[in-house]
Amino acid sequence: MGKTSNIRTLYLLLLIALFAACKTPQPANHTRGKKPIAHSHTNNNNSETDFYKTYSAKLNIKLSGSEDKKLITCLASWLGTPYKYGGNTKQGTDCSGLVLQVYKEVYNKDMYRSSADQLKNVTQIARSELQAGDLLFFKISGENISHVGIYIGENKFIHASTKRGVVINSLDEDYYKKYFFVAGRVIMK
Repeated sequence: MGKTSNIRTLYLLLLIALFAACKTPQPANHTRGKKPIAHSHTNNNNSETDFYKTYSAKLNIKLSGSEDKKLITCLASWLGTPYKYGGNTKQGTDCSGLVLQVYKEVYNKDMYRSSADQLKNVTQIARSELQAGDLLFFKISGENISHVGIYIGENKFIHASTKRGVVINSLDEDYYKKYFFVAGRVIMK
């Protein structure tokens, strides 16, 4: 009987080990006294709020929450890119190269290469109608359009400055007021 009893005990221990191994483990709670994060629509709203708060700080404007997230993240990723005449990469870009690449990346939209020709890609709009993503054209060198930027809100725009690379400026600055020509919304066909 001793041998049969040992076999039964061993069999019972194996069954207990097998069932214990099949039990789904509970996720570890690493919150250490903090309330666990609930997965709900509230978090989604918080992440939306966090997104617009983060990018408002990066772009130094108050985003309304209705802006295109892909556009906003793309524009922010270009900040600090050095200026390079004829360039259109994050290693170096000029103003129209920036517009060309942003519209390709965000909207898969092909744009003309020069700032003067990019006017052909837009429908002209009044300054009072500006929305994030609209283009701003400037006549800095003579009578022809020689500069373009992308409006982001609060009278501010992102562009490739010859001296400072991709930066944000205000249309209210005297320099840009003086040379501003027209605003336009890109025709999406």
